[in-house]
Amino acid sequence: MPVRFAKLPLVLHRPYALLALPLLSVIALTGCGEPNPLGRRPIHGQISFQGKPVDYGSIQFAPEDPQHGVSSGTMIDNGSYTMTLSQGLPPGSYSVMISAPDRGKIEKVEGPPGDERTLAVERIPAKYNLKTTLKLEVPKGRGQHTANFELQ
Repeated sequence: MPVRFAKLPLVLHRPYALLALPLLSVIALTGCGEPNPLGRRPIHGQISFQGKPVDYGSIQFAPEDPQHGVSSGTMIDNGSYTMTLSQGLPPGSYSVMISAPDRGKIEKVEGPPGDERTLAVERIPAKYNLKTTLKLEVPKGRGQHTANFELQ
């Protein structure tokens, strides 16, 4: 003998539909996860060397505690740099390295035998890049964080 299911009137289904609507709205508004779990902040600023804007180069940020934080960086253009939210930095302490090679001057770099390399001569002193003394503290918060560097 086949089993038959009784058809329920449409009126009985409506309360379930009304309960499902708010639940679906909450799921849609919250999404699948937090879009910025590290609390990154966009960073921007001006960089000058001996009173003049650095025309081109790069700026790199490395966390002072490698276990907490992320490394990031961007290019310098006409004395300015901008890091978007996705490139930005979470709150914390960072070492800052600024490099601006002279495209017209090249030097040979010593390496293993048979491995001669040439690099552009760095215009910025080592205390601002390879042996950096520059620091940046990114506070908790929202919105852009401004970090200007005036190098001597």
